[in-house]
Amino acid sequence: MNETKTGVEKKPGCSVVVLFEDGKARQQAMTFCDHLVERFWSRQEFRVDWWDFASLRNPAHTHDILGRALEADVIVFATNPAGNLPEAFHDWIESWIPLRAEREGAVVGLMDPGSRVTEYCPPKFAYLRNAAHRAGMDYWTSIPQNLARSVPDSLESYSERAQKVTSVLDEILHYHPSPSL
Repeated sequence: MNETKTGVEKKPGCSVVVLFEDGKARQQAMTFCDHLVERFWSRQEFRVDWWDFASLRNPAHTHDILGRALEADVIVFATNPAGNLPEAFHDWIESWIPLRAEREGAVVGLMDPGSRVTEYCPPKFAYLRNAAHRAGMDYWTSIPQNLARSVPDSLESYSERAQKVTSVLDEILHYHPSPSL
């Protein structure tokens, strides 16, 4: 933690940008953010910016949203599984991917049914997952166990980390897709 001039320790900040499709998606995002803050509030301070998809079509907002996304630690996309993402949405995402400059962070695909191994992943969530990876970001469908991103300081710590089976790795190892016809 950082110490301020008054000697009081300041918690590190976590910037969250939320983009939501409609009222139902906004409610899902609110629940997600409430749980995120509840889980990590003792160690993190949060700044959450809220934007609906329509804001991406408004030139007065796109620059602000872009700036927030470039600096965000977490970008939440709350969208219903059915349907396609608007073209303006794709254009906006493609505009910030090369500008993040290897800044770590996470993209959250709320309501992504592909997070449940047995279900089909709609193209919009496959796109979000791919966009996150192209931007050098993690892709989440739920709140992680830890927000800290520390670089291991020794070979032993790398070795220890490599031997751990996380829930994501366990999911991958136990996923058996049905054969396609």
